[in-house]
Amino acid sequence: MAAEEAVRNALRRHVREQDAGARHAVDEFWLPRSNARADLAVLGPLLDGYEIKTERDTLRRLPGQAAAYGAVFDRCIAVVAEKHCEQAEALLPQWWGITTVTVNGSISFTVEREAANNPSVEAETLVRLLWRDEAMAALTSLGHTPDIASLRRRLWDELLDVTGLNELRSIVREAIIERDPGQARIPTRRFAVTQPSVAAP
Repeated sequence: MAAEEAVRNALRRHVREQDAGARHAVDEFWLPRSNARADLAVLGPLLDGYEIKTERDTLRRLPGQAAAYGAVFDRCIAVVAEKHCEQAEALLPQWWGITTVTVNGSISFTVEREAANNPSVEAETLVRLLWRDEAMAALTSLGHTPDIASLRRRLWDELLDVTGLNELRSIVREAIIERDPGQARIPTRRFAVTQPSVAAP
């Protein structure tokens, strides 16, 4: 019986081996407007979220986690012990991918259902992944001049007004990829801006 951390470490290696476009992986990735964190987020051409359920886990929280994941990720994948596979298929939307994890000396993964594109990403939730300085930089790069004193909520609203969902997805992915890896999992925070550069939080 493998602990979640061991499965996550093996999954991170597996994803990077299978997906040459995977540029960045973040453990315990915070999901806005929820109390949930994704076990693993992988960023590249898409933003993928992985939820791990080992043999020790139940699927009691999975429906709520699925809703939180669905507001943010381009694709979602449940990585479950074999005993959970049938129940996970019944609980999750059809566009979720399902992969079983097997522990037999080593940890291996088998795709049971391929992930499809998420039809339910919420721009109003996705934009909340941006830190204040990132939202300001995004607006500036789009040719706008945001008020340097604006609160982050105002900057998020401005971005929602001037971007479509696909453009916003790209902005968010690139912002997270560019973060210090040690900071990338931390929820969005307020920044004190005194000039075009951004002070440390």
